[in-house]
Amino acid sequence: MDVETAKVVDIQLVQSNEVKNSYAMELEGLKRCFQFLKDKDIPISDLVTDRHCQVKKLMKSDHPDINHWFDVWHVAKGVYKKLEALGKSKKYKMAGEWARSISNHAYWCAASSGGNAELVRQKWTSILNHVTNIHEGHGDLFHSCEHGDISRKWIKPGSKVFREMEKILCGKLLLKDVGKLSPAHQTSCLESFHNVVNFFAPKASHFFYNQMKARLCLAALHFNSNSCRPQATLEDGTARYRIAFPKGRKGDAVPKEIKVKQNFNYIKELMEEVVVRRLQFTTIQQAEAALYEEMDAPPPSIRCYHP
Repeated sequence: MDVETAKVVDIQLVQSNEVKNSYAMELEGLKRCFQFLKDKDIPISDLVTDRHCQVKKLMKSDHPDINHWFDVWHVAKGVYKKLEALGKSKKYKMAGEWARSISNHAYWCAASSGGNAELVRQKWTSILNHVTNIHEGHGDLFHSCEHGDISRKWIKPGSKVFREMEKILCGKLLLKDVGKLSPAHQTSCLESFHNVVNFFAPKASHFFYNQMKARLCLAALHFNSNSCRPQATLEDGTARYRIAFPKGRKGDAVPKEIKVKQNFNYIKELMEEVVVRRLQFTTIQQAEAALYEEMDAPPPSIRCYHP
């Protein structure tokens, strides 16, 4: 997906028997996308993904010229869940009370550092000083907190809850990845596209390869036709909002923009293409032969057969 236009530029469907195991399917799909873009002479300057280990290895070894960033939401979500789980214990209750603030802090670290890895890390680790009511002396690049006067329940330095939080926030692997948090673009549009895919191809239903590929194409057409819808307004021009209660916020209200209605203009083009194909292939045998040639489907999985 192109982060500048929020458009799907390529989709790849990988069947489980095409790779050694299901864990390798995501990596194979990415490799095919790279090859497709290369064949079309489309350059890639930056890539934003989650912290998939195989993807990190691929980017480091095969594409060192591409800036590989990590989506902040995945990092913030992981930290929040760990702190929340820790806070369920009575003696570590303070960790849970700080979980949302620390999760939000990850977004600020990435957005305010301009891609400077060391600055992001110093801002991130400064939270351990901040929770103990120490707001200066964080590092040579980030000297002091930028907030005004605040009042909260502070954590005692060196306490049990502080040491447990330090283990979570300053893990070796996390600190290494924090420096690569994306400063500008995230994978939120991709997550939205996945929601559209779930509408056209529900996970509870089984689809054979050709049917699944067709549904993915339909999802991409629909998403690209509606991804940049403007915000709806009232007659006087006032922007419209609605109140949502996301599951991840545990009942907390969140304002969201109301977009203009979706359009389905792509359906007309599809129907015109159906007529063209009908005239091109006059028999069902010709149509089936063309389908299997163009789709280039892999051999069926053993799960497709029933005794």
